[in-house]
Amino acid sequence: MTRSLSTGVARAALGAVACATLAAALPATLPWLAGPAQAQGAPALAQDASVALEEVVLPLGPVTLKAPKLELRGTALSRDETRAILDPAGPAPWRTRLEKLSAREIVIPVLRVEQPVGGRVQVAVYHDVVAKDVAAGRIGTLEAGGATLTVEGPGPDAAGAYGRLSAREVDLPGLARLFTEPGGPGAAPIRVYGGVTAEDIAMTGPDGAAFRIARIDARDLIGRPTTIPWAESVRALAEGAGQGAGKAEGPERSRLSGLAADLLDGIDIGGLELSGISFAAPGGGPKPNPVQASLARLTYGTEDGAGRMKAEGLKVDAASGRVALKELTFSGLSLKPVLEGLRRAAAGPLDQAELRRYAPSVGRVALDGLDVDLPADAAPTDPLAASGPLRFAVRNAALAMSDPHDGVPTASHFTFDGFTCAVPPGTTAPVLADLSGLGYTALDLSGSLDARWDEAAREVSFRDVTLTGKDMGTARITGTIGGIGKEVFDPEPMVSSLALLGASAKTLALTLENGGLFQRFVDQQAKAQSLKPEELQREYGTAAMLGIPAVLGGSPSAKALGQAVSRFVVKPGRLSVSAAAKDPGGLGLMDFSTAPSPGKIFDRLNVNATAE
Repeated sequence: MTRSLSTGVARAALGAVACATLAAALPATLPWLAGPAQAQGAPALAQDASVALEEVVLPLGPVTLKAPKLELRGTALSRDETRAILDPAGPAPWRTRLEKLSAREIVIPVLRVEQPVGGRVQVAVYHDVVAKDVAAGRIGTLEAGGATLTVEGPGPDAAGAYGRLSAREVDLPGLARLFTEPGGPGAAPIRVYGGVTAEDIAMTGPDGAAFRIARIDARDLIGRPTTIPWAESVRALAEGAGQGAGKAEGPERSRLSGLAADLLDGIDIGGLELSGISFAAPGGGPKPNPVQASLARLTYGTEDGAGRMKAEGLKVDAASGRVALKELTFSGLSLKPVLEGLRRAAAGPLDQAELRRYAPSVGRVALDGLDVDLPADAAPTDPLAASGPLRFAVRNAALAMSDPHDGVPTASHFTFDGFTCAVPPGTTAPVLADLSGLGYTALDLSGSLDARWDEAAREVSFRDVTLTGKDMGTARITGTIGGIGKEVFDPEPMVSSLALLGASAKTLALTLENGGLFQRFVDQQAKAQSLKPEELQREYGTAAMLGIPAVLGGSPSAKALGQAVSRFVVKPGRLSVSAAAKDPGGLGLMDFSTAPSPGKIFDRLNVNATAE
C-alpha cells in the first residue's frame, strides 16, 4: 500500500465521520459567515420564502469550504434578522446567532472542501447536500448524494469516492461553540450529532491498490470545548503535520502535544461500525505478489466505562499464505496513558525510556476461529531450511492483562483451546516428526497461564501453567519466584538484566497426568528393543527407583521421589511432585551454580512426591 493510499484509508475510516459532520454542520453556517452583501431575497420574508447565496467561500482552520450556490428555503426570518445573522462583524457569538436559525431546508448543489496536507491539497466534492427541519440551529436530517475525493499537486495520484451520506440531529450552535469559543476541563460536553452514515467508500492508489468500505455508521459524537478552540487547534496540528511530525522541537513540540491532548480528551463517540471492508493490491514487480483482504465488520463502543473493539470475518489471501479469523476482540481499551504522555510532553521533552508508560492500555484480547494455511517454500535460498506446507488453527484464545507498572502489565491470564495441526506422515519438521513416529496424525492442544507480580513481597507467582494434549495427557506447574523487584521492569536493559540475576526459586509443583503419550513412547521403544511394553516399563521403573536416589544423595525425600516416579512409569496415571526451599528467601542462581552436586541442592528442599 502506498503512503498516499494508506493516508486515504485512515481518512476513509475516521475521516468519513468527520467529513460527514462537517458536511452536516458547516454548509448550513455558510450563509451567515458569507456576509450580507451576498444575500438575495425580498425585504420581508414569508414563511416559505427563500434566500440564495452564490460563490460562498469559508476558511475554517486548515479546511476551506466553497459553495457555488447555497439556498435557504422556508424560513420566517425577516431581512433585518437575516442581516443580523449574516453580519461577520456582529457583536454576538456565532453560537448565539445560529440559535436563531430556522428553515424548512437548506440546499447546496455542490460543496467543495479543500485541506492542505504535506504540500498537496486533498479535495472532497460533495453533491446534492440537503439539510432538513432546521430549528433553532439544529438540523433534523442532512443528506448528500455522494462525494468524490482527489489529491491535487505534485506527487502520486490517489482518488476515491463516497456514496450516500447522511446525518441526524446535528447541533450547529454546539459546533460553533466547539470551533470558535474557548472552554476547558470544566466545560459541559456537547452532543454534536445523533448519527452519521456513509456508504460505498472507495479509495485507489497510484499502484492500483484499492480499498473499499460498504458502510460506516457512527452515533453520538460528543465534544467538550477545549482551552484553545477546536478550529485553532486543528489548524496548528495540521500545519505541524505538514511540516513533518519529527521536525517540531522544543516549545513548538510541547505546544502541539498539549493541543493534541486537549482535543483527544475532548472527543467521545458512542459507537462506530464499519462493514464490508476490502483491500486488494496487485503486487507489482518482477514477481507479482497480489494480496486480497476483507473484513466483514469492525465495531467500536464502550463497555463498563472502557473502549471495546471487535473485528469479525477477517480473510487474507496472498501467495505467501492464507489467513482466516472469525473474530478478534480488544476490550478494556483506554487512551488515558496516551493523554498523560501528551501532557507530559507538553511540559518538556520526553525521555525515550518513558514512552512505554504512555502506550494505550488494553485489558483483554480474545480471538475465535483462527485458521492459517502456509504453502511450502518452493525455492528456499537455503536447501537445509526448506519447509513443507503448514496449516494450523486455534478455536479460541484470550489474554487478560491488568495492574500495569510503567506500562508493563504485572498480572496476566492467558488461555487457549484447540490449537490444532495435522501431523503429515513422513514429515521432517521438528516435533511433528517425533509425533509422527509415535503414531499421531493430528495435534490438538489447550492450555493456560496465570501469573502475577506482588510488589510488596517482591515475588512472581505462577498460579497455573497448564498444557493439555488430546490423547496425550496434561502437565500442570505452579510456583513462586522471589527477588523480583521493580528494577526488573526498568526500561534500561542492563538494569533489568542485572535485577533478574537476583531472582530466587521458592516453590515449584509439577503434576503429570498420562493421557496416552507416555504409553505410545513405551510401545515405540519396546518395539525398537524387541521387548514387550510391560518388560520395558519394569526396567524403566527399576532404573528410576535406584537411579534417582543415587543422583540426589540417597535422602528419604530422594527415595520417596524415586519410588513415586517408578510407580508412575510402571502404571502411568498421575504423578505429583512439589518442592519448597527450606530458606524463606529461596534458592538463587549462585546457589545452583556453586553447588558441588545435585544432592546438595536437593538437601535444601522440602520435597513431596506421590503417584496415583
